[in-house]
Amino acid sequence: MNDFITNELIEATYLFCVKRISDTEAAKDLAQDILYEALRAIASKKEFISFHSWYWRMARNKYADYISHKQNHTLPIETAGGMAAELPQPIESIIASEDISTLNYSLSRLAAIYREIIVRFYLKEQSVNQIANDLCIPVGTVKRRLFDAKKSLKERFDNMNNIGKTAYAPVDVSWFWGYSAQKASLLMEGSKICPQVMVICRNEAKNVNEIADEMGVAPVYLEEIIEKMEKEQLLISPAKGKYLANCCIFPREKYMQAELFACDIFHDNHFGERITHKLLGIKDMITSLDFYGNHFDYSYLMWLLYVQAGYIICDIGEKYYESKNGSKYPKEADRNYNVTMHYVLPDEIFNDSIYGKLRDKSWSCLEQSFITADYGKVLFRNDYEIDPFPCEQVDDNNWRLGRDTWVDGNNISLLISLSENPKRKLSVHEEAMAAEFLKKGLLKKEDNRLSVQLPIFNQETHQKIQDILREELKEIAEEYIELISEGIKEILLPYVRKDLMSCFVNWDMLCFFEPKRALFYYGWNDFLAQPEDYSKSAAGLYIIK
Repeated sequence: MNDFITNELIEATYLFCVKRISDTEAAKDLAQDILYEALRAIASKKEFISFHSWYWRMARNKYADYISHKQNHTLPIETAGGMAAELPQPIESIIASEDISTLNYSLSRLAAIYREIIVRFYLKEQSVNQIANDLCIPVGTVKRRLFDAKKSLKERFDNMNNIGKTAYAPVDVSWFWGYSAQKASLLMEGSKICPQVMVICRNEAKNVNEIADEMGVAPVYLEEIIEKMEKEQLLISPAKGKYLANCCIFPREKYMQAELFACDIFHDNHFGERITHKLLGIKDMITSLDFYGNHFDYSYLMWLLYVQAGYIICDIGEKYYESKNGSKYPKEADRNYNVTMHYVLPDEIFNDSIYGKLRDKSWSCLEQSFITADYGKVLFRNDYEIDPFPCEQVDDNNWRLGRDTWVDGNNISLLISLSENPKRKLSVHEEAMAAEFLKKGLLKKEDNRLSVQLPIFNQETHQKIQDILREELKEIAEEYIELISEGIKEILLPYVRKDLMSCFVNWDMLCFFEPKRALFYYGWNDFLAQPEDYSKSAAGLYIIK
């Protein structure tokens, strides 16, 4: 707090009292009275020849006053032996180290807003009006916090052994993102604390102390992290000093039930077969379009078409769902990413056998844009960025290093130029890049030319493919959305806060409208060209220029 009232002195004061008073609650109250007497003396600018001599003399007097007011009270043995007249012994010889740790834990839990009020009022001698002006808060708030400060400190003492479940067994939390979530995802992935805070604040607004109590840590360790989480909009603050998770967070068992429901609807109603039949039926329309790769085996192009079909179904479903629900839940425009989380509490048993019942394939994608000198802005898309294709975790910060790193702003122009002229003469630098492409399967030597192994579209042709898919899949998409919507809502809506309904409707529900994982499961062996070596394949990769 200052040069006089240190953490060590606060600790020693409590130990001084608890050693002499058998009633721990009374010891806590006496310790607070001693500390507040010292604060008042410091605030009055009392001159001390020796602060510590004065302090412990005052503490002994406070203790003597307490004893004198006790009727029929037998003094502790150490007091009768004159120990009360002595300065406190070194802490290590009075109390076990684990008790010291517990005390430090409890005392550190006084919230920052109360610490600052105490320092300003008692030590800096600021008036209530000055404090209100400096902190930009109402005068009434300052008065209330001054009143609450002592009460809050007592509550921290009372709760010193009331550590939440997550202190010993953290919640098992999983999440996935959509759109531009770089900063928020780094924050979540870089700290074990952030996911725990999100789950703790999933239903009710909590202050820092309440979060700290549940996690079993001191508030001082949470304040900066929570501030960052609020800045990145992982948390919102509906009231000053209170925090709520800013996304839907579901029990994992319920979320898996919803996924199983949607997956069963997809397969039991033969949507995989029907969608695949539509894609095969438009083969001539697709391959007649002007793009590099229209000569590829159609089963190779199906890697891309399955993903595009999933997006189109979701897009059709979104518009269909909006027409059924009106504009009651508009899209939120203040955040450029979405996230969904699910959890298993420490005392829960999650039956992971449900994973074996899901008839789907793991799926994820990544799109990167590059600015080139020859072609302007170009997009490189990896439509299947996880297993069985390369997806190696190298370290905590770069955990998806697979085909995403094969193409970048330095070498993407070479692929495009070779698709236009496979016999062009290469510079020494280009030969080195081409050698890497050959090694990874992005190029193939055919006679005296280098053949690019991934499709390359212009924007116009890519849009034409989407338009064709939209026309072919409209009825299937509306039927699928109609069948799964009510079931998903019945399973998940009980866990959605009212203020997150727009997020649920415009993100969480849409995630179920995309049947890509179930579609890949259906067509994996029969309709997709399977690479001989997944680590040297361009299947599922393409460029838009």
